[in-house]
Amino acid sequence: MSWVKFGTLLALPGALLSILSMYMVFKDDNKLEADLSYQYDSAPRLFTERLGTISEHLKYTRLYDDIKNAGNGALSHEQINKIVDLSQAPYLALFEAPFERGPDNYPVRLLITLRNTGSKVIKEVHVKLPAKGVVQIRDDSRIDTLKPDLMSSVEIPAIVQNGVYRIWVYFQGDLETLREKDVHIGYSDGVAQVRVSEDVIGLDAYMARYGVFWLAVLTLVYLLLVAIYMLISAYKEDETSPASR
Repeated sequence: MSWVKFGTLLALPGALLSILSMYMVFKDDNKLEADLSYQYDSAPRLFTERLGTISEHLKYTRLYDDIKNAGNGALSHEQINKIVDLSQAPYLALFEAPFERGPDNYPVRLLITLRNTGSKVIKEVHVKLPAKGVVQIRDDSRIDTLKPDLMSSVEIPAIVQNGVYRIWVYFQGDLETLREKDVHIGYSDGVAQVRVSEDVIGLDAYMARYGVFWLAVLTLVYLLLVAIYMLISAYKEDETSPASR
């Protein structure tokens, strides 16, 4: 056996070992992927103007005077107060915290999509937000949970295999300023693989999401083809050499 063939035979197991190592790196039983998408999402001006008009009509002094005039002196002060309270009650929730200034006070929306692409349940997922915001969570059963208070972090007990959670967060402030701050997403066994979307669709978005995976696949195929080529070349050279005749 020639030294070329001997060296090729030694190189082939090394190439196969490299392929196996790369496979083990990309094979992850616990894997959490997160897609982040920011958007400036203000309410239509017509809607906010209508809310402003309602707010003016619901003020105590205006309601009191309107009811007093409508009663033409037939209602006592206590009766008017009672009617004012009953009139305001259905609408006051619209203007309670955190919406005292209306929906336009939270113009920046962040959508976080969490995917468990591993083969095991992912536990103790925690999301640290760039600022406090209004939070809505949709679990893998498509059940929505609305948080009444402003939150700077979100906790999810577990995400099952192939489970998908979506988190909407509405922030005050400037879109570009929030983009500059980090969103940290981790779980009991590590941190999530985070991708920040720039609202790209089509081929570019597909490559952005799966580009690393396909690059690894092409690398593995290339290494295998090189190893096979070297082995075949060594055998051909050995057969055509004078020593083999």
